[in-house]
Amino acid sequence: MKNLRLTRPYITLGLLTVSILLPTFQARAESESKMELLPTGQFISPRAIPGAVQQLLNPHLAAKPQQIASGAIKSELSPDGNTLAVITAGYNTVYTGANNATLDAADSTQYIFIYDVSGANKAVPKLMQAIHQPNAFDGLAWKGNQILYGTGGADDKVYVYGRASASPSAQWSQTAAIALNHTTGIGAGVKPNAGGLALSADGRTLVVANNYNDSISIIDTSTNTLVSDYDLRPFHTSGQSGVAGGEYPWAVSLKADGTAFVSSVRDREVVVLNLANPNSPQFIKRIALNGNAYGMALSPDQSKLYVAVSNADQIAVIDTASRNVEQTIDIAARTEEEHEHRDGGRGKYSGRDPVSVTVSKDGRTLYAVNNGDNSIAVISLNGERGCHVDGLIPTAYAPKDITLSADSSEMYIINGKSVTGPNPLYTPGGSTAQYQFGLEKSSLVSAPVPRQDALERLTSQVNENNHYSVRESEREREVMNFMRQRVRHVIYIVKENRTYDQILGDLGNGANGDPTLTMYGKATTPNFHGIASNFVTIDNFTDPGDGSMDGWSWVQHAHVTPTEEVSQQENYAGVKRGMAYESEGSNRGLPVGLSTTASRDAATNGAYTTATASLPGGAANALPGIADVSVPDAPFGYQKANIYDAVLQAGGSVRNYGGMVNNVGSIGTVANPLLDPAGANIVQANPLKPTLVNLTDHYYRGFDQAYPDTFRELEWNREFQQYVANGQLPSFEFVRMGSDHTGSYATNVGQMGSAEQEQADNDFAVGKLVETVAHSPYAADTLIVVVEDDSQAGSDHVDSHRSTAYVVGPYVKKHAVVSTAYSQVNALRTIEDLLGTQHIDLNTAYARPMSDLFDTHSDGRWTYTAVASTILENTNVGKVVNAGGNQFAQGEDIHPLHDATYWADATKGFDFSKEDRIPPDLFNQVLWKGVMGDRPYPQPHSIYTNITPDGSKTVAAADDDDD
Repeated sequence: MKNLRLTRPYITLGLLTVSILLPTFQARAESESKMELLPTGQFISPRAIPGAVQQLLNPHLAAKPQQIASGAIKSELSPDGNTLAVITAGYNTVYTGANNATLDAADSTQYIFIYDVSGANKAVPKLMQAIHQPNAFDGLAWKGNQILYGTGGADDKVYVYGRASASPSAQWSQTAAIALNHTTGIGAGVKPNAGGLALSADGRTLVVANNYNDSISIIDTSTNTLVSDYDLRPFHTSGQSGVAGGEYPWAVSLKADGTAFVSSVRDREVVVLNLANPNSPQFIKRIALNGNAYGMALSPDQSKLYVAVSNADQIAVIDTASRNVEQTIDIAARTEEEHEHRDGGRGKYSGRDPVSVTVSKDGRTLYAVNNGDNSIAVISLNGERGCHVDGLIPTAYAPKDITLSADSSEMYIINGKSVTGPNPLYTPGGSTAQYQFGLEKSSLVSAPVPRQDALERLTSQVNENNHYSVRESEREREVMNFMRQRVRHVIYIVKENRTYDQILGDLGNGANGDPTLTMYGKATTPNFHGIASNFVTIDNFTDPGDGSMDGWSWVQHAHVTPTEEVSQQENYAGVKRGMAYESEGSNRGLPVGLSTTASRDAATNGAYTTATASLPGGAANALPGIADVSVPDAPFGYQKANIYDAVLQAGGSVRNYGGMVNNVGSIGTVANPLLDPAGANIVQANPLKPTLVNLTDHYYRGFDQAYPDTFRELEWNREFQQYVANGQLPSFEFVRMGSDHTGSYATNVGQMGSAEQEQADNDFAVGKLVETVAHSPYAADTLIVVVEDDSQAGSDHVDSHRSTAYVVGPYVKKHAVVSTAYSQVNALRTIEDLLGTQHIDLNTAYARPMSDLFDTHSDGRWTYTAVASTILENTNVGKVVNAGGNQFAQGEDIHPLHDATYWADATKGFDFSKEDRIPPDLFNQVLWKGVMGDRPYPQPHSIYTNITPDGSKTVAAADDDDD
C-alpha cells in the first residue's frame, strides 16, 4: 500500500486507514461510504448517505476556537420548521494554560446549538448561535417559534430562552430558570437530574422527567412556576412498598386529552398518568415492555405511541386508547443475510440499542435511532405488510436523535461521540485536548431522506460496518476448534488505565511503539516487556471504554448501555454535573445487584440504609429489586450478558477475585501489612452481582490503591494451590489487579509511595501469577488473558483507545508481533470460543476470535519465570519478592523520581477511594511530571504509522495543503 497523505477535511491515522474529522471541518457533502474503525471493532460511515453533509458541533469559543462539543443528545425543530435546536449532555470541560492544566470554568458548560434550516439552509444547516447552559440532559421543547425550553440536568432546573422574533437570525437569551425544588436525587450522594420534556398541546403545561428522582415535575408555562411533583414509584402510586417501578424516567409524551406517558429505563415500562388537572396527577397504569424504555413519539393522530426499547432491540407500538402494547417491531428482522447466520438467526442477540424514535409528518414512516450499532432503522407503518423494517442508514458514532425537516424530505442526525485518534491529537494550530473525553466530538449530519434503491445499499453498509455480513473464515474455525479441544481454563485479568505507548512504546521488537511516550518502560515493567517479547506483542489492541465506568462493562459485557454511556460523560466532567458512577453493581451509588435491604446493608456495613433512610419512600424504595441500568440481557437470560454468566450457562465453573465487590475489613498498616487475610479470617470484599455472590473469594480485595497487587496475588495463589491439590480449577477466573491506576501513595501498605512503584507492583503481581500457572499441572490447558479496563490515563501516538493486552499459555505464538486490529470484544469472543459458551450479544457474535495469536503446529509447551523491578527494593512488596525466592530484574537499579510525600502533595484532595473519582486531566498532568520530570508534556504528533487490518503498515504525514 502506498504512503497516505493527510488532506482536509480528513486525517488518515489510527488503527487502520480511517477518516477523522478535523475540528476545522467545514460542511460539505460526501456521497461516499468512507469507513472509520471504532475502538469497538465496528466501523462507521456517516457520510455514506447520498448528499450527506456533516458539521461538527463547534461553539466557537474565543479561547479555544477548535474545541468541539460532545454528548449531543436531543434535537427539536421549531413549529414553523425554520430553526433546529440541538442540546448536549457531554464531558464538555475545557482546560487552558500551560499543558491545558487550568480549568476554564466559564466555558466548561453544556450547549444548545441553534441552526437556521429555512430555505436554502435546509440542506446545509447554518449555525446561528451556541447557547451556554451550565448543565443539561435530554430535555428540549419548543413553545411556538420564539420560546425554547432546555432541561438543566444536575442544576434541577428548566432553562427558558426567548428571542425577539421568529427570524432564524434573531439572537436567543435566557429569560427564566424554573427551579424544580429537589434537594437530592434518589441514591447515595447523587444530585437530581432533570431530563426529558413534553409540552401540552395548548402550551400551558410543561412536564419534566426527573431522571434521578423517579418523578415528573409539572410546570405552568404562563407563570414559569412549579405546579406539582409526582412520584412514579409503586409505593406512591399504589402503596406497594419495596416494588420497583417508574425509575430512571427518560422521556415524556403528552396527548391532547391530558394523558401522559413516561418511559422508565430501569423498570422496562411506560407509566401512564392523567394530567387533566396538573395540580393533582392521577395514576392510570403501567405498561410492561420487553426491554429498557427510552425515547417515545406519538403518531400524528395520537392514536399510537412508539417506544424505543433497548436491550430487546424493539419498537413497542402502544394503542393510546386501550393503553396496551398492540405490536412489537423487531429491528433485527432486516436482511436475508441475518437469517442465514451460522447461529440460526440473529434475533436472539441484542446490542442495537434503539434510544429515540421519530415519525414522519404523514405518519407512514418511523425512524428508530440505534445507539449500539450506529444506525437508523427505517420502518414502514401500516403498509401492505404491516409495520416492518425497510432498511438501515449508517450514522456517526453513538447516534442519539433524528429530526425531520418540516416537509419530511431532509434528515438531521446527531451523535454523541467520535473516533478520537492519537492522544494528543494532531490538528492544525495545535491540540484541542489531551484527554480521551476531551478528544470526542459530536456532529450534525444532514441528508436527504434516501430513496429505496439507496436504502438497500445503505443497509448493506450497516451490515458491513457491524460485521453482520462477514462469515468466520475456515482457518479461524480450525484454529479455535483446535484450541477449544486443548484449553480447559481461562484466567482473565483486568488492570487499569494504561495506553500501549505508556508501557510498551520502548519494546523495540518491530512493534508500533513511540518510546518518547513511554512512562513505565522495561526497567519498571520487566514482566510485561518479557511476556510481550517472549510470547505475542499485540500492538493494535483497543479498549472501547472511555473510562472505568464503561470500561468495566466492555470487559464483562462487550457492550455498554445507553444510560451508562450518557451518564459517564457527565460523571467524568466532575461533581457539578451530578451524574453517578453507573457501573460494577452500583446505580446511583447503591448496590442494586442485591435485592433486599438486609443484603445491601450487609455488603456495605450499613451504609445503604444510612444513605437512603431519609429519602422519599425510605430505604425499601430506593431502587428496589436487582435491575441494573448498566447490564444488558443475553440470549440465555435477563441481565445475563456477562462472560461469567455465559460460562456458567455452558456448564462451566467460575471464581471471582475482586471484581464487582464492595471492600470491607482492615488491610493493616505500613508497619504491619495484612498479607494473609484468609489466615486472619478478615473478610476483604462483598460481591455486588447476584451471580457472583457465592462465587467470589471474600478474602481478595477489590479496587483499593492502598493495597498492593502483589498482596492480592498471594491470596489468589493460596486458592490456586488448593485447586492444584484437588484438581478442580474453575473453568473461568476473573481476576482484578488495579495498582497500575496508582494513587493513595502515602497510605499504601506495601510502601508503594510513587506511581512508578505501584506500576511495578502491578507488573510483578501479574508476572507472578503467570509464573505460578506456568509451573503448575494446569500449564498445558490454561490460557491467561490480560487487558486494561480502559486506556484513558495516558498518551498514545496511534489512538487514545489503544492499550496493552497480553495472552499467555499453550499454543500462543512465541517472539511474534501481531498487528491485527483486535479489541476487548475480540478477547471476549475468544474466551467464548475457548470455553464453548453462547455469545453474550451482537458484538461478540460477530467479532473475530483472536486466532492470529495461536500456533497450532507447535508442541504447546511454555514456561515463564517472573522478575521484579528493582524499584521495589526496600519496600514491603520487595520483602514479599525476596520471601518468595523471586529475583529482581538484571541491570542498573532504578529508583522513584519522587518520594511518597511529593506524590501525596501533588494529589492533595484527590479521591482514590473508587476508580476515576479524581480530576482526570489534572491527574494525567501530575503523573507525567512526577514520572518524567522536566521532560515536556506530550505534544500533538504530525506523523503517524498506520496499521491496516491485515497488519501491514503505512506512514501518513501531515499535509497543510488545502486540497
